[in-house]
Amino acid sequence: MSAATASASGDQQPVGLSMAQVEQVRSQLQSDIEMLQSSIQRLQYAQEGFGESMLAVSRLPAKTEDNSLLVPLSSSMYVPGRLTDPDHILVDIGTGFFVEMRPKKAQDYFKRKHDYIQVEIDKLQKVLYDKLLTRQQINGIIQMSLQQQQQQQQQQK
Repeated sequence: MSAATASASGDQQPVGLSMAQVEQVRSQLQSDIEMLQSSIQRLQYAQEGFGESMLAVSRLPAKTEDNSLLVPLSSSMYVPGRLTDPDHILVDIGTGFFVEMRPKKAQDYFKRKHDYIQVEIDKLQKVLYDKLLTRQQINGIIQMSLQQQQQQQQQQK
């Protein structure tokens, strides 16, 4: 972080920044942290959806079985349905586009999406970790500065 460097004694000192600027950096870091946490949560939610889709495809009835199933209309309301061709299913690939796939191919598609999102979550978590460490350093700088101000005030008395 450009706002802090380590001195020979290991203490961190602000370099050329006023306390107001350090506070501004801390505020920006806090905003970045909140945005990253929100992004990670949204990605985890999407990842759960792909995981549920993988599970749903794996539970599709085979040709020899009864092809009856329940079709969700909402999160708590279902209607009975019948799968006419269990070898071909429609997969929503985003923005209202559907692609017909075989169940195995659909399961592979959902797994790829699930794994891709995990990679992106891991990247964001590394950035989040770095931001959290930087915020901790900034908080240390602020705390050290406040202690120095208190010491100066006590010495002036």
